[in-house]
Amino acid sequence: MDTLLLPNKKIKVVPLVAALILALIAGIFSTLPTTFLPLIAILIGLMLFLPISVERIFLLIALTIFIDVSFITIKGSYLRIYQVLFLTLFLKYLLEFFLSKREIALTPLFLLINLWVLSYFLAYGHIISVTDFWTSVIGQLFLNVFYFVSVQCIRENGLSFFYKVLKFTILSGFFISILGIFQWIGFFVGINVGISHYEAIGLPRPSSFAHEPDWYGLFAAYTATWFVALFIRRNSRLFSREFIFIGVVVCSIAIFISMTRAAILAFGLSFIFLFFITRNIRAIKLTIISILMLIPVVIVLFVVDEEMVNKVYYRFNPLTSLETDSGAANSRLASIEVMLDYIPKHPIVGNGSGGMAMLSQMKEIREKYIHGGELNAGKGNANIFLGIMFDTGLIGLLIFLLIIGRIAWMLRKSYEKSDYVSIGLIGASMMLLIDFNFNNGFRMGFVWFHLALVTSYYLLKQRQRTSQLTQEV
Repeated sequence: MDTLLLPNKKIKVVPLVAALILALIAGIFSTLPTTFLPLIAILIGLMLFLPISVERIFLLIALTIFIDVSFITIKGSYLRIYQVLFLTLFLKYLLEFFLSKREIALTPLFLLINLWVLSYFLAYGHIISVTDFWTSVIGQLFLNVFYFVSVQCIRENGLSFFYKVLKFTILSGFFISILGIFQWIGFFVGINVGISHYEAIGLPRPSSFAHEPDWYGLFAAYTATWFVALFIRRNSRLFSREFIFIGVVVCSIAIFISMTRAAILAFGLSFIFLFFITRNIRAIKLTIISILMLIPVVIVLFVVDEEMVNKVYYRFNPLTSLETDSGAANSRLASIEVMLDYIPKHPIVGNGSGGMAMLSQMKEIREKYIHGGELNAGKGNANIFLGIMFDTGLIGLLIFLLIIGRIAWMLRKSYEKSDYVSIGLIGASMMLLIDFNFNNGFRMGFVWFHLALVTSYYLLKQRQRTSQLTQEV
């Protein structure tokens, strides 16, 4: 393990193993009943009052950022492991700030994302659901604070800490991908744990520690993008070349067995984009290797159940895809139709954030748009741009476009053709934006963690360049 994960043998493996064990414990807790809530509270108290640094808690957040399942709910919303950890971190960070041990720096995007939340209130006079509105507002404000504090933690500790955070984040996605593969293999030997959709579409789809296979596919695609960037640039700062290759293969298989069409398309297009901006022949080599590694998976499907191969083909064939997803695509199309009908009602300020959650549960809406079936709403809604137009109208959409523009500007400013980090950040950002046109997961925690990586890397590179210019003078 020391050779595979840590090319620099001077780095001790014990802290990494300890952190992984803690992450595993956190993952196990996420499946326990609410009777274990007092135990979680005790653990938070221990982390808060024992000499565990903010930085160590932050690394633990990076290792658990893709654990999306939770046994704790508050007002119908899940309280995830990373959120519990961040609560501890935030309290410690706030305490240290008041004791003058921390300094707050200006953070790009912070003004815009809070201005975006303020735009929610322009529709308050005619919101569809007060409860869902405030759930959305509070959730987004939490994500804003999560982003802000994450940027502060990384920026304050420098590039070396950034690389460590990035490393643990990639490892988190890698282990989530592996778990899903084991679930998929287990299905064929009679162990049906974490598998869904087989009865509906005839294909076993693992979820790992995600709530559903679509998010598992997204997590795997995000992680795969980072491994691709590392592979293209032949960089072994974070991992050995052997482990990078294993990561590419594992995550590629995970994306495929998730059967998540949006994630597969988003990953494929972002991969092509990375090839065009790097012009690296290794990208072609990687494509061939990935295809070859998927062949054994298809062979296994053929041997176990020949009909499964046909169902995979029908699922990805545009002519038959809608007939093989148990109504998932029709649900998204119906959701789009609802938004297109409601956007003209209040095109400037929107219908109120959280309104789709209420509409999707109304019997008359279901009967009208999808003949009584299920409608997508909230996280997983059909399209990010239509969702924002529905919630906040043209004003909210304009602010959101400014947010995207600012992110693109930071990515451009920190971009270097030979730098795997800037390539990975661009590729992962592109992949997420494409995916959210089909599965809107913009309010997922790991997305805002990614934005914190984008911003902190930009700030650290700017600091590095300023320091170099000062030394030259």
